[in-house]
Amino acid sequence: MSIGSVFKAASAFKQGHRQGSIQGRTFQLGGAIVIDTSGAVRYFFSSKKAGDHPKVDDLLLALGE
Repeated sequence: MSIGSVFKAASAFKQGHRQGSIQGRTFQLGGAIVIDTSGAVRYFFSSKKAGDHPKVDDLLLALGE
């Protein structure tokens, strides 16, 4: 965690922002799947860590755009 992150967190806290209670599966990660009309998987992305997202260009290519 950078010192900048600490200052931003402190500023947000001072402004009244608080983290609520954690709900659901806290270690569940995201992903993206593109399935065509015949049911074939055209794109599959599984997040390996929090904040891990597929590249937009890869998604658009899989969608044919």
